[in-house]
Amino acid sequence: MSKQTHREVKYPRMSDNKLSDYMNASEQVRRGILQSCKYQRKTAVIQHREAKKIIAESMTNGKLDIVTLKHKLEIFEGRITDTQFEEDVKQHNIDYVNNVLRMGFSGLSGSDFQRTTKSRKLDFYGTEISFFPEMLVTRTNARNNRKIGALNFRYSKSAKLPDETATYQSALMFGALKVDPFEPEASPEHALCQTLDGFNGKVYCAPTNAIYLYNEMKAACGSVAMQWPNIEPPKSAVL
Repeated sequence: MSKQTHREVKYPRMSDNKLSDYMNASEQVRRGILQSCKYQRKTAVIQHREAKKIIAESMTNGKLDIVTLKHKLEIFEGRITDTQFEEDVKQHNIDYVNNVLRMGFSGLSGSDFQRTTKSRKLDFYGTEISFFPEMLVTRTNARNNRKIGALNFRYSKSAKLPDETATYQSALMFGALKVDPFEPEASPEHALCQTLDGFNGKVYCAPTNAIYLYNEMKAACGSVAMQWPNIEPPKSAVL
């Protein structure tokens, strides 16, 4: 018997990052994204969780503390790994942090930055979207009103994040926080909903038409839910 290579996700589901990628993709690429969401590889995938954690913990009020970042990176570089895969993951995360050290990033809006501790599930017309920004961003304006946003880290080793993808990502944060802010008395602000591209250090804020884009994403997810039962597995997949 052949060893299982993929597991099937029975109900429509994708991450906020995947949805942003999907919205700015060609029809061929969209098909591949949906296929990878429904049929997930059993083998481990390289993630950048440690790099994001190191960067987030090296920020004070949205400003990067280079000394702290270098110190945390040095500790991480000394971590012992047991397998080649763990070593590969470690190196990818080191590359991410080194790129941020080399490029820096644009100024971030907001006065208070806190790590997000849990994800939120969004129901977009039958498709579940996991909403899990790296940090929540808040400020109190001159009228003593609480404003809220979020910060999401994106990174590719080989290319910058497409502008349109980042715009959708920030718009999703604005829309999600408008429907249900993490703070009951807070309201979202476009400038506080930010996507940071670790490749080039560019920061993308939610656009003025964020709600329109948010509704476009919801509508697209309705179509995804209808397509889901008919999405076929990769030809080489063993389920």
